[in-house]
Amino acid sequence: MKPRTLILVILTIVAVGVCLCGCSKPRSTHPLNKKRTIVFVFKEIGIPYANVCARGAKQAAKDLGINVEFLGPAKGADVAGQIAIIETQIARGVDAIVISPNDPNAVKPVVAKAMRKGIKVFTWDSDAPNTQRIFYVAAADDVGIGEEIMDRLAKEIGFKGKVGIMSGGQGALNLNQHIEGVLRGMKKYPRIQLAKPIVYNNEQPQLAQSALSGLLQKHPDLAGIACVNSPGPPGAARAVIAAGKAGKVKIWGLSLPSENRRYIKDGVVHGLILWDPAKLTYVTAKLVNDYLDGKKPVDGMQIKDVGKLRVHKNGVIIMPGVVITKENVDSFDF
Repeated sequence: MKPRTLILVILTIVAVGVCLCGCSKPRSTHPLNKKRTIVFVFKEIGIPYANVCARGAKQAAKDLGINVEFLGPAKGADVAGQIAIIETQIARGVDAIVISPNDPNAVKPVVAKAMRKGIKVFTWDSDAPNTQRIFYVAAADDVGIGEEIMDRLAKEIGFKGKVGIMSGGQGALNLNQHIEGVLRGMKKYPRIQLAKPIVYNNEQPQLAQSALSGLLQKHPDLAGIACVNSPGPPGAARAVIAAGKAGKVKIWGLSLPSENRRYIKDGVVHGLILWDPAKLTYVTAKLVNDYLDGKKPVDGMQIKDVGKLRVHKNGVIIMPGVVITKENVDSFDF
């Protein structure tokens, strides 16, 4: 072979090799160095409870070495807005979506869509049991915690009188189960009556205050209020203070210690039952990440700084909760 011909052959081989290398890049949209992405979609962002949850998500991202995002609509009980956010995550092709639904039935189609596309869907804080979600991480037994609030409030008011109930959005399953628990507990005390109607604050602190102010006008002899969402107790506290009934209308509920510390110390809010929302979100992120790695949660598993988890066959995972009163409120930093 002539030298010139040999050079042309070599150049042709090199060119073909370069083309093959350049034209055979993998078509996968998930390259090996891409971090896993888990997206939490809450009922509403910007409220104190959501902010604490977001803190847990941020810490999980750091500790697990993955992307963990925390999203949600800007206003409370925005079902359509929440679904639109979930749709966006499906279009992005994230690895997992974790939802606290504003309406458990409304998210059913979008959960099914995500699962069809290979995106794993879970719930936390509030469940959507009639969907294809894989598991639900609850901070407590949602019905049982409502009943415990009622039991403690009943003792506070001497087991007699009118009791009101305040909730957040009317469609949230966990809140409706809390209400179910309060009503179940109320049946144990024949001298306690429900002060109707049940009032809703749509996760808005201002609405929590005005809602109870309206209930106080309708029932000036109100003995107590059971609040089953985070804005409830501090909003109720402001309402009873404004009405000159601080300490007379007893308040028990679910809320953050940081939102209620001064009200608890002043005897306006009498107690809270809650969990650390940051730990709830952190643990959920860890369990979801483990699941994506092929490790399923098991009953009795021990989580550091949390305790043992109860894992039920229906996919419900329950964390232990805490009771917060004047005696221990300063020991909580959330």
